[in-house]
Amino acid sequence: MDQGHKRRRQGEGAGKPAAGKGARQGAPVLPVLRRLAGMMKPHWLLLAGVAATILVTTLLGLAPPWLIRASVDRFIIPGRRAYIWWAAGGLVALSVFQGAVDFLRLYLMAYTGQRIVFEIRNTVFRHLSRLSFSFYDKARTGDLMSRVTADVDVLSQFFGRAAVMVLTNFLTLAGILVVLLFWNWRMGILYLFLLPLIAFGMRAYAVRVRPAMGRMRRKLGELTASLQESLAGILVVKVFGREVFEQKKAECQSTAFRKAGIEATRIGSFWMPAANVLMGIGMALVLWFGGRGVISQTVSLGTLIGFTAYINMLFRPIRQTGMMIGVLMRSAAAAERVFEVLDTRPDIQDAPGAEPLAPVTGHIRFEDVSFSYDGRLGVLHNIDLDIQPGEMLALVGPSGAGKTTLVHLLPRFYDAETGLITIDGHDTRKVTVKSLRDAVGIALQTVFLFDASIGDNIAYGSPHAGRKEVEWAARTVQISDFIESLPMGYETPVGERGVRLSGGQKQRIALARVLLADPRIFILDEPTSSVDAETERRMQQALQQVWAGRTTIVIAHRLWTVRQADQIVVLDEGRIVERGHSSATQSAHEVLMAAGGPYSELYNLQLVGETLPGGQEREE
Repeated sequence: MDQGHKRRRQGEGAGKPAAGKGARQGAPVLPVLRRLAGMMKPHWLLLAGVAATILVTTLLGLAPPWLIRASVDRFIIPGRRAYIWWAAGGLVALSVFQGAVDFLRLYLMAYTGQRIVFEIRNTVFRHLSRLSFSFYDKARTGDLMSRVTADVDVLSQFFGRAAVMVLTNFLTLAGILVVLLFWNWRMGILYLFLLPLIAFGMRAYAVRVRPAMGRMRRKLGELTASLQESLAGILVVKVFGREVFEQKKAECQSTAFRKAGIEATRIGSFWMPAANVLMGIGMALVLWFGGRGVISQTVSLGTLIGFTAYINMLFRPIRQTGMMIGVLMRSAAAAERVFEVLDTRPDIQDAPGAEPLAPVTGHIRFEDVSFSYDGRLGVLHNIDLDIQPGEMLALVGPSGAGKTTLVHLLPRFYDAETGLITIDGHDTRKVTVKSLRDAVGIALQTVFLFDASIGDNIAYGSPHAGRKEVEWAARTVQISDFIESLPMGYETPVGERGVRLSGGQKQRIALARVLLADPRIFILDEPTSSVDAETERRMQQALQQVWAGRTTIVIAHRLWTVRQADQIVVLDEGRIVERGHSSATQSAHEVLMAAGGPYSELYNLQLVGETLPGGQEREE
């Protein structure tokens, strides 16, 4: 891989989404919550059912103290025993009906929440799949996994519980105020005086708990990223005996997460004692004022008992609202991380009016193309190339010369800063990205295989290919004999990242995957670096038939593998320092060897004293 890639990954901001880690921290919470609430709109019918059950539940919850007040004043004090049974039965009937409605409310809440979170998770993953390579150059896989899984899962508490319960509790608080003012406006005003204290306590709690929850979510993302990196690189860890180092690193990240969690818990623990104090104040005021009113006969005993019942009822919505504010703040912190991803725009997008690329012959031109990563470090300078249909172009040069970067510009993994790249005269920036990448097949030097069967991995880019096509691709890359020797043949699982296969086997399967896609343009980035010389010779002989009539760009460090190229270009520090074309009498290799320039120096330095496959001496 080019040094430009390494420098880019090590640049400032690496490991963060494009928006920057914590870019939204300190932003107003209401816009975040409004945006979350806006995601409910497509589910308005379910939400209407939830709203109806909330209203019914609230009204039923306000009824028992009213019934108790009437029973005390009209039945108990006058001694009308027969009616007490009716009052008791009414309370039982209310509780049964309220339980049924509450079940429906909770079920609808959970069902709606799961539907919304399902869509959010799919939306986030779809958006991640559309983001450009530049985003993944900076992002950490573990942190992205945390956002898609843990952070989105936190949102299920918002949609499935918190938002609805906060609304229910506010309706309950408002309903109690209306009833108390209707019963006795003086005692109602006492209750009204409690509301600012409740609101102040909630605000103080929310202001402190939100940043604490944000820190906890960030530490969880960092811990997940660290664990994912260590487990993905477990082979390197064991080879160098760094298990203790990785354990300490994970313990350090876990400790930071634990401290953030303890701090959030400490802040969260504030609300319950504060709620108890508020309830004690409210009860004392009611007892003082209401007791005096009963003695002076300005307040009925039933009203005092009903007031006391309502004050006791306040404890649940106040407690729950405080807890749900914690959930809301945690959801806001998680939503900020999710929205960071959703608000990141792909660098590479279809231009307005872009049309699909027509079937190509493979004429490629680079005209005065320059490129640098993040605008800081130049990698390519004024590149001019003309590759005719069916030609093979070989890119050679030292590591870090810009070879991989150059081929990545063709399918628009990145866009050139200046200059023009065309295929058959079509500007690659003015055709759809999908059609462009369908026309270009790339076999990368770094191979990735999915945890599936060998056959599924070969057919990954061509899901409709039949077994005969898969077997043809495997034979072409000289791996069919190995596959057929396995007990399960093409159904053999390769393990995560292909751990059950050797490097050469993985490389040949990846090459077969590209061949099966049948692109008109091949890009082969050191496609045989992990295979032995004899296998490489047989692969090249077979691939010559496949390459016939297709435009091929090959990056190779083993220079004897590019001797058949129609055109050889030598890159150094992002510039073309030498090039050679085949003619009727000389190959491009022979032209450059005769010139005695950089190519000849590289060739002699690398290959002097070695022998070609089959025992043939290499020329010097």
